[in-house]
Amino acid sequence: MGDPRVKELARILVHHSIDVQPGEKILIMGDAETAPLIKEVYRSVLKAGGHPMLQVGLAELNKIMYDEASSAQLDDVDVLEWLYHRADGLIRILGSANNKELTNVDPEKLKQRSRATSKLSRYLMQGGAKWVLTMFPTQAQAQDADMSLEEYEHFVYSATNVDYAAMERSMLGAIEKFNAASKVRIVGKETDLTVDIAGRSAVICAGNRNVPDGEFYFSPNHLLTEGHIYYEWPTIYNGREISGIRLRFEKGRVVDSSAEKGEEALAAALDTDEGARFLGELGIGVNYGITRPTKDILFDEKIGGSVHLALGRAYEMGGAGNESDIHWDMVKNLKDGGEIYLDGVLVQKNGQWVF
Repeated sequence: MGDPRVKELARILVHHSIDVQPGEKILIMGDAETAPLIKEVYRSVLKAGGHPMLQVGLAELNKIMYDEASSAQLDDVDVLEWLYHRADGLIRILGSANNKELTNVDPEKLKQRSRATSKLSRYLMQGGAKWVLTMFPTQAQAQDADMSLEEYEHFVYSATNVDYAAMERSMLGAIEKFNAASKVRIVGKETDLTVDIAGRSAVICAGNRNVPDGEFYFSPNHLLTEGHIYYEWPTIYNGREISGIRLRFEKGRVVDSSAEKGEEALAAALDTDEGARFLGELGIGVNYGITRPTKDILFDEKIGGSVHLALGRAYEMGGAGNESDIHWDMVKNLKDGGEIYLDGVLVQKNGQWVF
């Protein structure tokens, strides 16, 4: 008998997140380590009348590609593009055997591949197909989170298998205040940053694109960001851990940057293109069931009492704006002395709403 938590997660993905309809072609993507969830999603898609398509990866293939591929091969995404355009919906399952597999890959190769695959994510962001991203707990993720596999499984399923309708209702009061505001000021440790959201409306995230979920976000006016920010929590980008990131913005653009660890990778990402130095997203985490960072952005950006700001491409649903080949979320902890102001009025302190 399979783990009932895996079956419940598959049900959420198929019936809540992308609402599979009879006859729809659904692309299911994940590494072999995520096989238990791939199988349950496959089963659930079939029962819903959908037509599943599979793309299952094997451990170490990405590393082999970066070691051996020519420039032309790194640029080639024709098959993936065909699959994306054939699908009515896409379910992407994260989880791998080794999260540090790409640590020693040339950053320029990672940047080149990111540019090549950006058309795929842009297609999804522009509404080309329904999609959802989730996580299957593996030993590698558990190790990064400093947990046993059993502990990590409990952590994951406690975050993913929730009542998303109730979660959405819990956001509405804060969203009303943000939608009426023009300037969001974020204050915290080594941080005083102002982001412009005038004329933008919040996008509610309650299990439709990410599972777990629990945020609302804006595509800000990317030319008006001012100030500086420090990220205490580490992040993983292209397989590399980067921590202690400091960014300073003038007229929307990152004009100064540093990192306590992984500064070379940070610099490479910022140099991807001109848009990589501007903001594409301001997100507010409201999932208070996720209480600690695990170096996995899918979970960390949802932590209640945090904000995340993405460098690079803006989402169409949020009002569009900045263009870039990257979209990199960085999460700022506000639970220890942080504050959020809307047009000068305090609305959150120490990660808790004060209205």
